[in-house]
Amino acid sequence: MRNTKRSRTCAVAALGAALTGVVLTAPSAAAATDNYIQFDHKAGSLIDTCYQWQGPDGIEKKNYCQHDRPIGTSWKAYFPAGATGVTATVYWTGGSQPLYINEPDKNHCYRLEGTLVSGIHVLRENC
Repeated sequence: MRNTKRSRTCAVAALGAALTGVVLTAPSAAAATDNYIQFDHKAGSLIDTCYQWQGPDGIEKKNYCQHDRPIGTSWKAYFPAGATGVTATVYWTGGSQPLYINEPDKNHCYRLEGTLVSGIHVLRENC
């Protein structure tokens, strides 16, 4: 009986240690402050981009917009420390497109193409 209790206790302790090891080695989903979202503007309209960061309480204070970006320009928005994702919305005259990004641990690049007549397109591309 004593050996059975000792075996169970050891098994529970080993399982707990194994699970703890898994939790401690899991990769972090938070952003590094050098990761970014980049836009390359080739579309026929002025563009605004707005960012609503997801993460711990208080991160919403880091939300902002970039206004009136002209054709032929590129710009970046860097993930704030602790961000776990973002809704980046691209606005143009008469339309918008939200981008839901849940991988803050890498860079994200987009190209804006089209015209107001043919439609503005937000295209994902490799960074």
